[in-house]
Amino acid sequence: MPVDVTVLICAHNEESYIRKSLEGILRQSIPPTRIILVADRCTDETVAVSKNMLPRNTIVIEKQKLLWKNSYAENLEIGRKNAVGAVLAIVDADILVPPLFLEKTSASCLEWASVSALVRTDPSQGLMNQLVSFWERSYLFTPLGQEAPGGARSISTRALADVGGFRDVIAPDTDLDIRLKQHGERVKMDTSLVALHLRKMSLVRSVFYQIRAGEARRQLGLSPLRTLLHSIGRLRPFVFYGYIKTAPDSDKSSR
Repeated sequence: MPVDVTVLICAHNEESYIRKSLEGILRQSIPPTRIILVADRCTDETVAVSKNMLPRNTIVIEKQKLLWKNSYAENLEIGRKNAVGAVLAIVDADILVPPLFLEKTSASCLEWASVSALVRTDPSQGLMNQLVSFWERSYLFTPLGQEAPGGARSISTRALADVGGFRDVIAPDTDLDIRLKQHGERVKMDTSLVALHLRKMSLVRSVFYQIRAGEARRQLGLSPLRTLLHSIGRLRPFVFYGYIKTAPDSDKSSR
């Protein structure tokens, strides 16, 4: 039975990718009840492109100030407070979701608190993307340690409200999964749904992502041994570097 779904898109200067991402949302087999765009201090054409493509009843929130330490987490919470229906579907502005994304994930939210698509790096965006895409395939053989991505997921609004919404942390998706499980809820990744991460990767960006992942792990209280094994096993050395360089009490949640 179809359920009402709000799609939330968080964007900061995403004019290079948001058109393709929105095309994916507009091609869904079941249309969302509401679409919310949180435009975070955008100085490019992100808002203009979005308004030209999206339905008139779309809610566009142009955020001018940063009130939380972690802007993405703040954007998610702003969107949550404006959502309607039983399911909140998060689609990042640089993610292209498959046509059945909303239909399948929202149906699964009747049993699961959170359902993510499998997100793969778009190999058509250059050599670095091809290398990252090849590395991602290692999870096909050894899926241990693979985490559900946050950029293409549907969440039960009931379950999300029960845990108090999103918190001011570096990795709000992982933090949410941890809290949902602590409340006895179930989360999963539907590997039959493959979304594309459209962003063009570079060595600098890849290193930055790894360091931030390490900082997030430290903030969430994951063990140093688990983080070290992840860094070695997944060939992501800068994850451990990000972990050890972060002070234990730094960047704590403000909520």
